[in-house]
Amino acid sequence: MRKARQLSQIFFLFLFFFLFLQARFPYERLLPSDLFLRSSPLIALTTFLSSWSLETKLVLGFIMLVLPLFLGRFFCGWICPLGTTLDFSDKVLFHSKHSRNKNVATSFRACKFVLLIALVVAALFSLQLVWFFDPVVILTRFSTLVLYPAFAVAAGSIFDAAFKLGIFEDQIYTLYHWAQKTILPVTPPHIIHGLPVLLLFLGILALGLVGRRFWCRAFCPLGALLGVFSKYRLLKRKVDSSCTSCSICYEKCRMHAIADDVTSTNPIECIECGECVDECPSHSISYGIDLPKQNVNSNVDLSRRRVIWASVGGLLGAIFVKTIHSGTEKTASVIRPPGAVPEALFLDKCIRCQACTRICASTGGCLQPSLAEAGLEGLWSPIVIPRLGYCEFNCTLCGQICPTGAIQPLTLEKKQQLKIGLAFIDQNRCIPWRENKDCLVCEEHCPLAEKAIKFDVREVRTNQGDRRVVRFPYVDENLCIGCGICETKCPVLGAPGIYLTAQNNQRIISVS
Repeated sequence: MRKARQLSQIFFLFLFFFLFLQARFPYERLLPSDLFLRSSPLIALTTFLSSWSLETKLVLGFIMLVLPLFLGRFFCGWICPLGTTLDFSDKVLFHSKHSRNKNVATSFRACKFVLLIALVVAALFSLQLVWFFDPVVILTRFSTLVLYPAFAVAAGSIFDAAFKLGIFEDQIYTLYHWAQKTILPVTPPHIIHGLPVLLLFLGILALGLVGRRFWCRAFCPLGALLGVFSKYRLLKRKVDSSCTSCSICYEKCRMHAIADDVTSTNPIECIECGECVDECPSHSISYGIDLPKQNVNSNVDLSRRRVIWASVGGLLGAIFVKTIHSGTEKTASVIRPPGAVPEALFLDKCIRCQACTRICASTGGCLQPSLAEAGLEGLWSPIVIPRLGYCEFNCTLCGQICPTGAIQPLTLEKKQQLKIGLAFIDQNRCIPWRENKDCLVCEEHCPLAEKAIKFDVREVRTNQGDRRVVRFPYVDENLCIGCGICETKCPVLGAPGIYLTAQNNQRIISVS
C-alpha cells in the first residue's frame, strides 16, 4: 500500500500546485483553481455557521463528509497536500527524533477536538477563525505569500543571468516568453506580510521534532472533524491469528492509532496510510469492509470539562474580537475587492486563503493581505493597496476564484460600473497644483471612456514672473469607480499626488 499511497500523495500535491499556477489572467481552467479549498468540510461548515448562507461552491465540502463513513480519514493520508508536505519534512528532517517522542505527541491529540469545538462555537457567534487552522488554507496562503514570490524572483534572476551570458538567446527568449504566459506574474509580485505566514508554516513543520505528523495528531481541526465521522467507518484494519505481537505496527504507526495490544485500532486517529500492512513481517494485517460496531479504543479524547472550556473559549474569543475598539473604525476605511459583500458578512465568509491575491498578481496586482489596516478581525483579509497595484478594468478574476462567496462573481459589465472607492487630489503633492506644471499621467491612465479625471485649465503666473496655461486635475465623483490606477501610476515619489479612499464604495448584497 505504501507505493500506492505515495503515488496518490504525489499526484494530489502536483495537482494542488498545478491548480495554483493555473490561477492567472486569462483564467482558462481545466478544473477550478480553488478545488482543494472547496473540498474542505471544515471550511464549508464554519463558513455556513458564521454567515448562515450556503455557498454553492462549498457543497463539495459537505459531500466530502460522506467519505469518512466508508474510508475513514482517507483524505488525511492520501490526498491532503499539507499532510504530504509534513510526511516529506518528517522523513527528511526529523526521522531520528520520532520513536522516543511518540507518547508525548499522543498526549496532545485532544487539542484538535478542543480547537474544532472552539472554531464551531466562534463561527456560531459570527467569528470566522478557520483561516488560521485549516490545512488547505495554510498551504494556499503560504504558496501565495511566500513560495510564489520567491519563485518569481528566483526565475527572474536566472533569466537575467542567462540573457547576460549571450548564448542560446533565441531559445532562452522563447522559454522566457512561455514562462511569462503560463507561470510567471506579469510584473514581479509586491507581496507584503509574508514573514508571519512563513513563520507559521515553519512552526508547523518544526512540530515534527515532537513526533511524526504532530500537527495532524494534535492540532488539525479538519482531521478532528473527519475523525468524528470516521468512528464507524466501513473500511477497517484487520489483524488475523498469525499475528506474533511483535509490535512493529505499533511502533511504525505515524498517528499512534494502534493500541498496545496491536489488534485494536482507533478509527478516529487512523489515516489509512497502510504502513502497518507493509511493515508487518508475518503479513497478518489487511484492510477490509466490516459492518460498523463499537470498536475498542475509539472514543474521542475529550472530557466534559474540555468540551465546556472549548465552548466558552470560542464564545469569549468571538466576544473579544467583536468588541475591541479598533475594528469598527479601521474596517470602514479599507478598500475591498470589487464584488465584496457588506463588511460584516465579508469577514464572516473570508477565509484569508489569498486565492484572490494570487490571481490579482497576474493582472493589476492591487490586492494584498491586511495586517493592522482592517483591525484584528480583518487580519490577513484582502485589501486594495493602490500604491502597489491597481484594479484592472477588464478583470473579474477575484470573484471567480473566491471559494466562499466573500467576493461575489461579477459580469464584466457590472464590474466596470461598480465603485470600490473614490480618488482625491492632494494639492500639496500633485505636480500641477504644487509646481504649476502640466502632468497628465493620472488622466491618461484612467480606463473610463469618459474620463473621471478632469482638468481645470487656467493661466497662471510662475515665480519667475512668466505666464503659462496649466491644466489642474480634479476628480469627478460621479464617474470615478476607484480602480486606483491613477495612484499606482502617479509619478510623485513617496506619498502620491492622487490617492484612493473607500468613500462611495458599493458592496454586493446579491447577484442578479
